[in-house]
Amino acid sequence: MKPMKSALWICLYLCATTLMGQTKVKTTAEKVTLFINGAQVTRTKQVDIPAGTSTLIFTGLSPYMDAQSIQVSAKGKLTVTAVNQQYNYTDSASVSQQQQSLQEELKKTEKQEKQQKAELGLINAEYDMLKTNCSVNNKNTTASLVTIKEVNQYYSAQLKALKSKELAINEKIEELARKQEQLNAEIAQLSGKSLTPMNEIAVNINAPAACKATFTLSYYVKNAGWFPSYDVRSGSLSEPISIVYKANIFQNTKEDWKNVELSLSSSNPTTGNMAPKLATYWLDYGLSAPQYELNQNGNSVSGTVLDNNREPIIGASVTIPGSTVGTVTDIDGKYSITIPNGKNRLRFAFIGFQTQTKDIRGNIMNVVLQEDTQMLDEVVVVGYGKASASSLKPSTKSIKKAAAIEEEVSMALDVEQTQGQMGYEFEIKVPYTIPSDNKPVVAEIGHYQIPAAYTYQSTPKIDKDAFLMAQVTDWEKLHLLEGEANVYFENTFIGKSIMNVSQQSDTLSFSLGRDKRIMVQRTKENEYTSRKFIGSNQTQSIAWKLSVRNTRPEPVTLTLYDQLPVSRNSNITVTAEEISGGTLDEAKGIITWQINLQPGEQREWSLRYKVKYPKGRILTIE
Repeated sequence: MKPMKSALWICLYLCATTLMGQTKVKTTAEKVTLFINGAQVTRTKQVDIPAGTSTLIFTGLSPYMDAQSIQVSAKGKLTVTAVNQQYNYTDSASVSQQQQSLQEELKKTEKQEKQQKAELGLINAEYDMLKTNCSVNNKNTTASLVTIKEVNQYYSAQLKALKSKELAINEKIEELARKQEQLNAEIAQLSGKSLTPMNEIAVNINAPAACKATFTLSYYVKNAGWFPSYDVRSGSLSEPISIVYKANIFQNTKEDWKNVELSLSSSNPTTGNMAPKLATYWLDYGLSAPQYELNQNGNSVSGTVLDNNREPIIGASVTIPGSTVGTVTDIDGKYSITIPNGKNRLRFAFIGFQTQTKDIRGNIMNVVLQEDTQMLDEVVVVGYGKASASSLKPSTKSIKKAAAIEEEVSMALDVEQTQGQMGYEFEIKVPYTIPSDNKPVVAEIGHYQIPAAYTYQSTPKIDKDAFLMAQVTDWEKLHLLEGEANVYFENTFIGKSIMNVSQQSDTLSFSLGRDKRIMVQRTKENEYTSRKFIGSNQTQSIAWKLSVRNTRPEPVTLTLYDQLPVSRNSNITVTAEEISGGTLDEAKGIITWQINLQPGEQREWSLRYKVKYPKGRILTIE
């Protein structure tokens, strides 16, 4: 759409506004409920209503509003006859104000530069005067050697002072020139900036007589939300666990929320509300079972989020769909996120770019976000709760990423926690301000000291390190959500873990990291390993030795895991010959040893088993 045509639409719209007796109404957000993805915004305004039919235009609303979520209620002696959603370029005034402010600053800088150059001219004149006086005195005056020396010292001091002033003024002139260059660049950038259409809500009313009425607007808006994270600390195995519960708040709605009544909700209104259905499981040769969800487990994924020009996007949100785990990209566009078990997709989002959801295919995922060119460039009126099918959508330049993200704001809040039907809510007890500036805000919403039982786990077949586990009871009352946790043990940062509350029972168990002072070994005992042939069968014997040593200064409890193979063929028989007091789960083949180790104590266990299967068949046995 050409600018001339766009301007014509705006002029026609403004004329229609005047003719229809429309009144512009500015409101401020009073209450905001932040969801994991999105926010519910409530605004209230008392308005003087004339008698008869009129229209109120509530202006300056987010362009990312969900039109289907709009609700308008009115208290007063009137009737609301229609509610419509429309777009307008209400932020053009702010751009003009910025340009005017920059122009005034540029004029001020140019005036300062002229003053400095005038000062420089005066110094040059003083130079000439000193040279002339010095020459005249030397020619017309017969003076003693002492007098000449004093005069020369005077003129030397004066010249040095003038030279110092000259250098300072030249530096100031250079500084002002750089400032002018920067201001000119900012003015040029604003001149070419594409304006973002802001939302408006048009409310048609009919009042039998002039009155006052109070209107309440409520709507759901995108590009806002929060996700939880934790700091988990333990000073030693004898101290309680400290859990700092943090809310990572972000909003880029183009609305500034000043001193609002703020609540955080764990529900996600964007998730589907339809119950899943099973597809018919047709069984035949060449057919596979229906797939509902890929089961890819992982630990962490990192990478970089870039724009079309391969420049890093700062502050892009990276979240795991169906969970409350999330993070944002840093100043280099980089991110790192821990993946809970059973999750296999990542969502990447940033203002002005198309959101992408990708399957996790490895530990490194670099993503290029495409600019969203579907921003409306026309002033259009649409029906209540729906976007017009005839909305014109010419391409516009999307919003570029911020030049930098400032240091995170972190604070502790007075919070009341409640549990509703659809999740937890955290009501902030003080008015809260969240500007739409893409700056992350980390707010502390809970700080707990909880008694914990410490135990170690080790599965040396996979990883020979021992992992310290903290077990906490009565954790449900804390209203914890799934999220990343920064783990500190004995005043040292251990790394990141997952507060996986979705797979817990009455005891919350989470990892505090590796402890190299619990030394675990698993070695093969070759003298017991053999293969024998008896009749039509062969028997293969396998033996392992497991050893654990506690080098910590206090006793510890360790759960040691290993396994036997489990046969699902009647011609293959697995027999456990030695498990050294371990507990065998025959269905899964998992062997568990519960061990108490004193300081400096070392113990060993044997795992021996044999496998019998037909001669001439090949069977892979560890």
